[in-house]
Amino acid sequence: MSANLTNHDEITVVQTTTNTTEMTVSINEKASQTFKKGTPVMLAAGVVQEWDGTTVAKGIYGIADIDASNLATDGAGAPGPFTGVGFPGTSTTFGSVPFEASAVNIPRGAPFSTGQTLIAAATQETIFRGQVDNNNFSGGGSATPLQSDIGVQYGLTKDANGHWYVDKNKTTIGTNTVLIVVGIDPITGSVVNGDVYFKFSGAASQYNPTL
Repeated sequence: MSANLTNHDEITVVQTTTNTTEMTVSINEKASQTFKKGTPVMLAAGVVQEWDGTTVAKGIYGIADIDASNLATDGAGAPGPFTGVGFPGTSTTFGSVPFEASAVNIPRGAPFSTGQTLIAAATQETIFRGQVDNNNFSGGGSATPLQSDIGVQYGLTKDANGHWYVDKNKTTIGTNTVLIVVGIDPITGSVVNGDVYFKFSGAASQYNPTL
């Protein structure tokens, strides 16, 4: 089986049902994460990592709003209760600093790293936009968003370039579905590999506003 495309648009927030800013949360990032912005993430043992793609029940905390920082240890540099952001401060460094073994050089414009991942939480009010494909496209599966998809539950699949898409080949509720389509993107419309608007199902959402 294979999808129609090998690379897809990143998943983004498009609106909320309350016409307010989406709920975002910053949580310490698990070490060695290299996921891209727009990736579904999960909370495990108190840190955030890329969703494993198989945990459906309470498996997705939200969508990453930034790229992962590939930290050496869990939450490296994250602020504590009474401290600011600590070392490393950025995931982009080079060379060494004479006579300062723990110091690094940081190039101008390097992305700032707080040791945490910023997440658009999988609340029932947040509507996301994702590109449609079908992991069984070569077998005749449809990769076109249709009006009849509205209200239907589908799963998510990661492509070869690290982006996730709405997979019309995943339709078994409770086994491989995590989202509900709530609309068709008015710009792309019902064309092959167009976009849909969706929210995460309550069964799949791991977000807990008390955390």
